[in-house]
Formats: sequence, structure tokens, C-alpha cells
Amino acid sequence: MLLFTLLLVASAPTISNAAPAPREAGPSVKEVRAALEKSIPFLEKSSATWKNDRKCVSCHQVPFTIWALNDAKEHGFAVDSANFEGLTKWAFEFCTTNQDKGAFTGGFHLTMAFMTLSQSAAAPREDAMKAFAFFEPLFAKRQKPNGSWREGNQVKVAGAEREADEVDTMWTILAIRTMEKLGDKLPEATQKAIAGYREKAMAFLKDAKPGKRVDWVALRYLVARECGTPAEAAGFLQELRSLQNADGGWGYVRGGVSYPHTTGECLYALGIAGLTGDTDTTVCHAWKYLVKNQWRDGSWDAVSRANFSTKPEKQNEVTIHWGTGFATIGLLKTLPK
Repeated sequence: MLLFTLLLVASAPTISNAAPAPREAGPSVKEVRAALEKSIPFLEKSSATWKNDRKCVSCHQVPFTIWALNDAKEHGFAVDSANFEGLTKWAFEFCTTNQDKGAFTGGFHLTMAFMTLSQSAAAPREDAMKAFAFFEPLFAKRQKPNGSWREGNQVKVAGAEREADEVDTMWTILAIRTMEKLGDKLPEATQKAIAGYREKAMAFLKDAKPGKRVDWVALRYLVARECGTPAEAAGFLQELRSLQNADGGWGYVRGGVSYPHTTGECLYALGIAGLTGDTDTTVCHAWKYLVKNQWRDGSWDAVSRANFSTKPEKQNEVTIHWGTGFATIGLLKTLPK
């Protein structure tokens, strides 16, 4: 009888009243803000140099400074208002006047998408509204018959070429959703048109499957959150968490070494999910990776995604600015309010 009782006790389910696992030791909010106080001036200086020397907004350069500085202002960081205003005004003007062989371009396709995402739908600028109306027919013109968009080499990753169209399409969907949130601030015809582009793009994504790219999962979460079901979004969010490397970062591809660029993208997605580094272990771990690997000048050591698998040392002002821009945006988005 005693043996039977012992067996029952041993096989009974364990009931635990233990508290949830505490946040792991990592950078404090103060330390993350200190990192941002270095990266924000770097982006300001980098974009000013690019504007003066290249006289081009580009998909990988100016939009990320404008995007980061808008978020920085919301979190109380000091921003050079005059330079920020001048850069933003110039960028939107460029997007609506740039021509190639006599045709207006809006800049590169992703330039339009990222410039749109850099803005808040709650308080749109007058020049941004003008640009959005200008972007709408260009989104239509560049959408492929299958509903996707393609820009070229801007978002390619070696060994994962299939996903390039899907990544570009998801960024465009997110930009369109920003425009849609403007509601009746946009003409009714424009609202109807961009909704049609989005629906066609979502049909393209319907059967898309995860591949090698980690940013694909982050973007798929964001698109599911905007246009899908809560269950679908939760599944992609869980997958994104599972892809985090042991050092806290995310690689360009699954199982790849961590890079600031992708880590910033993933943090941005987690921030949109409402997660912050002061309470969430995944975010805190990513904070730790970025703070540890930031350079003294405020930048991050970011290499080209197109060459990282064959030329891991390749980097230049473009890759460093792009990676630093996304790292900054990701950190800002995951700061507590």
C-alpha cells in the first residue's frame, strides 16, 4: 500500500507557484539611451554628407535618418530641428522631382516605401501628403502582374534570392498601410486604388513560405498584424523569437552570424508588438548584442547583405549607415514610453 501511494505521488503532475523567469541581466534603459545618443548624431552627419556629396535620397541612406529622428523626437532625444527639417523637406522634394530619362521616378521603389514609413499617419506633413499622392500611381506602375514588387539588388541576400520579391512586396504593403491610415486625408480615389494594390499583393503572399532570410519572418509578422489574423501574427512572432542567436542578435539568414542590420529590423518588429527591453527577455538580449558591438563613433559594423556569405569583410559608407539606421530604429522602437 505504501509503495502504491509513493507511485501515485511520483506520477502526479507538479504544481508550481513559481514566478515567471526574471528579465536577464542586460543593458539598462539608461545605457541604451546612451548608445542612441551616439548613433543619432552619426546618422545626422552621415546623411548630411551623403546629401551634399551624392545629392540623392537613396533607398538605403536618407530615409533611415528621417525615420530614426522622428522616433527619437518622440522619446525626448535632442535633434537638430533646423537640419532635420531641411533634410526632410529636401528628401520629399527629391522624391517628387527626380527623373530618369524624362520620367518621374519617386526615387527608387524602396525609397518611396521607406520615406512613407518614416512618417506618422497621425500627424502627416504637407510635403509628405503631396509625395504620397505622387507615389500612388508609381506603386501601380511598378506592381508586377502577380501582385509583387521588385526593386533590384537593394534587398537581395546571397543564397536567398527567391525571397527578394517577397521582402520588397512586404515593405510596400506596410508603406501602403501607413497611407491607408490617413483615411479621408487622402482623396477617395487614392484610398480605393492603394487598397487594390494591397489586396493584389496579399494574394501574391498567400502561398509564400519561409525560406532562409530572417527579415522575411519579421516582415511577415508585421504584415500579418496589419492584414492577417491574430493567430497568424502570433505564429510568426513566436518563430521570430526562436531565430534569435545565442549572442542576442539575428543573422541575415537562419543560423547565420548576427548582424546589426537584421537585429534592428527584428527589434523594430518586436517593438511594434509592444515589447520593450526593460521587461522582455528577447528584446533585452538583443539590446545587449547591439550595445556591446557599437563603435565609438556611434555606428555599427555592418556589411553588405549581397556579399556577406562570400565576402564577409565587405562594407562601406552605405552598409554602415543602413545597418546603423536600422539598429537605431530598433532600439528606439523597443524603449519604454
